[in-house]
Amino acid sequence: MKRLELALYAFAAVTIAALASSVFLLSAKTPIGLATAAALPPSLLLGFIGLASRYLCRAMPLQSANRSSIAAAVIGSAAAASGLWVLIWKSWIAALGTRFAPIEINYQLIFALGLLLYLTTVAVQYLVLEIEVSREAEEAALRYRVLAREAELRAFKAQVDPHFLFNSLNAVASLCGSRPDDARQMAQRLADFFRLILRLGAQERITLAEEMDLVTRYLDIERVRFGERLKTNIRVDDASAQCLVPPLLLQPLVENAVRHGVASVLEGGTIDIDATLRDGMLRIVIDNPADPDRVDQSGEGIGMKNARGRLQTVSDGKAVFQAGENDGRFHVSIELPR
Repeated sequence: MKRLELALYAFAAVTIAALASSVFLLSAKTPIGLATAAALPPSLLLGFIGLASRYLCRAMPLQSANRSSIAAAVIGSAAAASGLWVLIWKSWIAALGTRFAPIEINYQLIFALGLLLYLTTVAVQYLVLEIEVSREAEEAALRYRVLAREAELRAFKAQVDPHFLFNSLNAVASLCGSRPDDARQMAQRLADFFRLILRLGAQERITLAEEMDLVTRYLDIERVRFGERLKTNIRVDDASAQCLVPPLLLQPLVENAVRHGVASVLEGGTIDIDATLRDGMLRIVIDNPADPDRVDQSGEGIGMKNARGRLQTVSDGKAVFQAGENDGRFHVSIELPR
């Protein structure tokens, strides 16, 4: 039994004693001290009897037990508890009578009072049990939501890895015939990159600094293929660098910036990445060149949809993901709570 519940029962017992004392004071004009001495021990015992009603309530829960069976059991136990309380009163008054003046007590009133107080205790017990059941149901629902979210995140991540691996192997294959040395260098960097992914990808969150390290390594891999056509400008302030983000959140977006941005422009271009922390919100902007006349303008691909879905899942819908093209530049903006 929790300490708080015991304290509440102790308070209830004192309250019962005060009620019983009031009955004596009004009916028999008994002195306050004698009335309190007479009422306190039996009332405390009734408090412990009421405490035992918790086992009855647990044995016959409202959700599963038959209503008539509950009513019969509660009424029977209330009558037994009240009868026992009357016997305790008589024994205690008899013991007091040897030292104090006789106290006139209406035992029918005592029985009725005990019956009422016991039934009230049972009602409170059922209320407490219903609250506990409701809280357990809420906790179970929360656990299921967390498990569902983790499963969704695992599904998103399982989608990222083969997608990136497929594109990377295609890039290596395209260099093998014409530029074998560059293909070898790219394959070596890819091996190092995937080792780092295995270490960081197993974590639920990594710092933005670690995520940017992954992005930088990926851009170094692509720079083997694109050379001077691929330029980068990365600005991450110290505060935002320590913010936690899902692993491989930005890499698919930067990959899109390379494949559908820099690769589509003959002279290449610069990929700008800015990260700032302001008013408790982490804001990341990825900006890259885009050829308005390119063939592939089918909208959001796997990388974009994956990033949007992961953001909504990890932030419970509080993150903002925006993407659009303007004046030959493609912009992706992410805002999520710190």
